[in-house]
Amino acid sequence: MGARASALADQFQQQIDELAKAIEQCPADKWGALCGEEQWTVAATAHHVAVQFPLEMEYLLACSTGTPMPSRTWDDINAWNGRHAQQFSAISKEEALKALRQNSAPVAAWVRALTDEQLDRTAPLPLADGANVSTEQLVLGGVLIDHARAHAASIRAVT
Repeated sequence: MGARASALADQFQQQIDELAKAIEQCPADKWGALCGEEQWTVAATAHHVAVQFPLEMEYLLACSTGTPMPSRTWDDINAWNGRHAQQFSAISKEEALKALRQNSAPVAAWVRALTDEQLDRTAPLPLADGANVSTEQLVLGGVLIDHARAHAASIRAVT
């Protein structure tokens, strides 16, 4: 475990804690309200972050190990997100929080164990028109930390 990986894991955990706080503070009468940009319920938005980690880990693992990135398109991801939003539009706050806490813990541990070499490794990201991104950029950017931050902001805007 290096200092950079530890700092990233701490940032990730801090953002997950902030998201959990936003979820916990959401009043019951707003839990079914639509989040602005997503147009998903607060419930579905909260649950989305919690269950997206396995998909996100596919990208992180590929980049950090030098294997090919998943070949999903934005259409694929948007279709999955749409189905998820419908299916989990009324999930309970407790279930969303439980999933968030359970699913984020192994991700934080994985990030913490990354070497500087793995953090610096780059790969072309099909979802970014093939732009080269590093593992560190994926952790910080829309894949982990910024992903949770953006959805937490959407939830806070509703509440």
